[in-house]
Amino acid sequence: MNIPLNHLIPEIIMIAAACLVALVGLARSDTVRRSAQWISLISLILAFIAGWRLGIVDTGSAWPLGSLGTYGTLLASGVGILLVLLSWDMPFALDPARADKTFRGEYFAMMLVSLAGVSMMAKVNNLIWLFIALELVSIPTYIMVATGRGNANAQEAGVKYFFLGSLAAAIYLFGFSYLYGFSGSTDFSKIAAAFAASAQLPYIAIIGLLMVVIGIAYKIAAVPMHYYAPDVYQGAATPVTAFLSFAPKAAGFIALILVFNLTGWKLSHGAARAVPDLLMVLAVLSMTVGNVLALLQRNIKRMLAYSSISHSGYMLAGLAVGPLLISSSMTNGVSAMLFYLGAYSVMTVGAFAVLVYLQGKLDAAEELDDIAGVASTYPLAAACMAVCMLSLIGMPFTVGFLGKLFIVQAAFSSGHSILAVIVMINAAIAAAYYLAVITAMYLREPWAPVTVRRPGAIQLSAALAATLVMVLGIFPSFLMSLSRYSGSEVTRQLVRWNSPPQSNSIKKISALAVNTSLRLSARIR
Repeated sequence: MNIPLNHLIPEIIMIAAACLVALVGLARSDTVRRSAQWISLISLILAFIAGWRLGIVDTGSAWPLGSLGTYGTLLASGVGILLVLLSWDMPFALDPARADKTFRGEYFAMMLVSLAGVSMMAKVNNLIWLFIALELVSIPTYIMVATGRGNANAQEAGVKYFFLGSLAAAIYLFGFSYLYGFSGSTDFSKIAAAFAASAQLPYIAIIGLLMVVIGIAYKIAAVPMHYYAPDVYQGAATPVTAFLSFAPKAAGFIALILVFNLTGWKLSHGAARAVPDLLMVLAVLSMTVGNVLALLQRNIKRMLAYSSISHSGYMLAGLAVGPLLISSSMTNGVSAMLFYLGAYSVMTVGAFAVLVYLQGKLDAAEELDDIAGVASTYPLAAACMAVCMLSLIGMPFTVGFLGKLFIVQAAFSSGHSILAVIVMINAAIAAAYYLAVITAMYLREPWAPVTVRRPGAIQLSAALAATLVMVLGIFPSFLMSLSRYSGSEVTRQLVRWNSPPQSNSIKKISALAVNTSLRLSARIR
């Protein structure tokens, strides 16, 4: 993977911190072990700053998908900060009898390794490294699920998640082998050249793409690879569930962007039409099945699991639309999907942060009865949860509203009117179960006294997430610019990869001209 070393500074920071945290987690002193969370928080802040500075320096560079790499780094480190805060002082002990006094620093090491994988996803330029990055995201989550709680449900969830994850990895790795057989290389530029040179895609390439989509559908919890999500979300410790709602999903969608970018998004003719058709079918089924089954849930974590499935459907709708080669606005389906991914990550992590703060039966509130009447005793926690729920619905003045608006706008702009209507119908269906959570907090009487966790970091995580939901909903320019530039970079990469072969001197002159024009356009904007 021929990546300039400075592009990997955020990942190096996170991996180095993970190694240090793993060592600190073995200390005998509980005070020393608890320093693991401080090391994790500081490293993610440093990674965010490094990613921000690299994004400023390398704007308009010729590095493939450079701005998408910046997006992945900022998303992984930014949401990672919220995840570390909501996990503050959580024991994660295997022995439930010692769950109130045993702190396990290894959890934060696994979190940092997985976040490093998310950050690295969009920077790879080889199928082998893409597979390694995906597994770097996934393998730590298997450990986190199995060791996050000391009960049988967690062990069952961990085993189920591991074996189904291994099956999914085998499926998309087999798909990668078909792409290698089609192009004769694992290098992205050579695979893209093979797709560009093929007037009619052979079945080996189409089968490879279909297998990649089905395998990665497991990572993003999309139908039909969604069956594990409710059981795993419910069985895992709530901070682990919050992490699962973000990291595998972000990695999966970035991987799909990378793979479809290799095809030039030219899949509208002949047998190749099966690929975008499959995306649309998965999108419709995921959003519909997820929302309908969520209506039947009383357990909030299972409800949010089905919600996660439905939101994968919304994002798949944007991916099915694809990039518009003549536009860099939010009508670009990839840009709209990236905006929605950032919005969903913030609002769902905020909802889980409130559940962790409202301590229930074991490590967080889980049932609707657990949060009944919370607004009367803890109004700020209820307000944070209400803001996140309203954003998940897609109410105006929240970032969730803009996310759905851009998805629908992209679908209409590309002629997928039926898909846009289905998205709007499902958004209306989803309002029922999100409002049930708000109703329980504000209109029901509490069944029992509500207890909360003392660490202020958990409250800070919920407050920051709710604030971001409102601020990005009213002033979305930062997330819009990041998503728009990342989506338009995909388009520019298509132009570069699909250009006819040129001599080395002409390539150098062309690269200089492209860089100059991009920098001038960035300054004009």
